[in-house]
Amino acid sequence: MNEQEHTEISEIDPKNPFQNQTEFTDYNSDYGEIVPQIRMEGCKIPLFPNLRERNRIRRYENIVGGFLLGHFALMNILFLILGEAFIFFVSMADSAAGQLPENYHSLAWEYFQDTASYTAIMMLCIAGCSIAVTWIGCMATKIPVSNLFQTKDFTVWQAFSYIAIALLIQTVTGWLALGIETLMEGVGIASYQPDLSGSADIKNVMIDFIYGVIVAPITEELMVRGFVMKNLSRVSQRFGIIMSAFYFGVWHENIAQFVLAFAAGCFFGYITVKHNSLIPSIIAHMAVNLCATVFDLCDTYRWDMAGDIFNIFYTLLVIAGAVLLLKLLITERFPRSTPEQAERGVRIALTSPLLMGVLLCHIGAAVFMIVQENV
Repeated sequence: MNEQEHTEISEIDPKNPFQNQTEFTDYNSDYGEIVPQIRMEGCKIPLFPNLRERNRIRRYENIVGGFLLGHFALMNILFLILGEAFIFFVSMADSAAGQLPENYHSLAWEYFQDTASYTAIMMLCIAGCSIAVTWIGCMATKIPVSNLFQTKDFTVWQAFSYIAIALLIQTVTGWLALGIETLMEGVGIASYQPDLSGSADIKNVMIDFIYGVIVAPITEELMVRGFVMKNLSRVSQRFGIIMSAFYFGVWHENIAQFVLAFAAGCFFGYITVKHNSLIPSIIAHMAVNLCATVFDLCDTYRWDMAGDIFNIFYTLLVIAGAVLLLKLLITERFPRSTPEQAERGVRIALTSPLLMGVLLCHIGAAVFMIVQENV
């Protein structure tokens, strides 16, 4: 064997160290950040990681968990502060007009929840914290934010296909969630349903539309499919896609949205790694939220004819989505994990306290909501 042949055999691709042919190599991070000696001649990736490699994998997972815990805490604290500030200024105006009742604070919060200010403050808190977590988190893990948008081989036809498939997922998971809630009711457990309708006031509707259709898809995809999935995919794209989708589901803290967010999250994650970009998932996410918003508007304002027309259009898209999804399942494959990647996946994640901590926080919040619903 000559020297050139020896080099070709011994070298490891830092962006595909496990030689996984089902992954999209362009999306992968440099595994040399976890195993620095990977470029050394003769280096091999063993089936089982040593302590140092496990700790470096766990470090990235704990960074993700730590930033998400910060997001969870900061978002709620900021919303509480801004909400109390709103009530304070309202109470100042009301106190000038007369004595306030003893239960004024609770009444003021009920009033606050029906105003456009409530939606605007919620949008500011969630979007602001999501952008901050993405930006600072990517800097902490040395991921240039621009790398999240290096779009590869993405066409208009693919954008249409992904929208249609996403709407199919929205429909099927809606039926599935309804079935789960019916089973729960059958055993005497009422599921928690967040009130997303808001006020019919035009200002509130406009802010709901801007947040739901534009701001939320962009900021959520930035944080979940950007910062979170990119870091959780350092070992395995399959693990990164599924784990980030699971977080995306529990983040919503209710059963109906979990089912949709998890299923859609797996699909959004796949098209993100396929095209090495958040743009396809943002477009598909916007389409799902747009359709949900239009249905809500038709129901709120009783636009029966417009609702019927839109329902026909939506149904045609869902049918197209079923055909396109079948084609996608036949022609493409979801990333798999090699045995080496599997040994560096769930087991290490379960021993990453901050990553597990943030999941438990959202699961605990969801359970609390259900308990409150059944008290």
